[in-house]
Amino acid sequence: MLTRFISTKRSDYYWLRLLATATAFSLFGLGGLILRFILFPPLKIIYPDAEVRKRKARLIIHYAFRLFIGFMHKTGIYTYHFCDENKLREPGRLILANHPSLIDVVFLISRIPNANCIVKASLFQNPFMRGAVMTAGYIPNDDPERIIKLASKSLGRGESVVLFPEGTRSIPGKPFRFQRGAAYMALRSDTNPTLVTIRCNPPMLMKNIPWYSIPLSRPHFEFDITESRGLLKTVEKNESPLSARHVTQKLKEFYTEECAA
Repeated sequence: MLTRFISTKRSDYYWLRLLATATAFSLFGLGGLILRFILFPPLKIIYPDAEVRKRKARLIIHYAFRLFIGFMHKTGIYTYHFCDENKLREPGRLILANHPSLIDVVFLISRIPNANCIVKASLFQNPFMRGAVMTAGYIPNDDPERIIKLASKSLGRGESVVLFPEGTRSIPGKPFRFQRGAAYMALRSDTNPTLVTIRCNPPMLMKNIPWYSIPLSRPHFEFDITESRGLLKTVEKNESPLSARHVTQKLKEFYTEECAA
């Protein structure tokens, strides 16, 4: 009876999905090394201008992530759907999203050709990711004021900036705890954010869960994109703590409602 129970629970190609997941993560690490040691070094010679080199590096990462997402989809690890994804391709977007899964940023950058991104400072020491984050000019999350300054400049140049207001992956069943960095970015750059609601059912690659602990059935990722044109209209357009707190609260209310639906 126990054998029959396990077989029923793990009937959605569980072992094949587990093997495909292991293969995907291995390819991700290998891809990082290929970018760092093979594809990116020639960019310094071909494109002496640092800004041009960043754009080219981001475009390469964009297509590499698109290929990675496609591989995981084709091998049956998950299914996914973007609603109005064309909005993500428009320049100068401040793109905010909730963060339920490890690969959320991979999904988003795979849809944005010139994305700047706030990433963990530890990635600048990671042998697999160091080359990508440095060449692409991504922003380390080690200095809040510097993050806001560099992100605002990036938006001013027409680049899109991707940020998770929580600063880390969500904890299922716990209320959102948003930091105010996203609000300060929006206020300083006078940019109404583009809000991406990410849902994953059943949950996959959550915080504090190892990559090999995959769900028993194939997950489905859903990405809903919303314009927040009125978000900054309700506050004074300054960088006061009161304005930042108000914007942060509005963001928290939005995602709490969307993720509960």
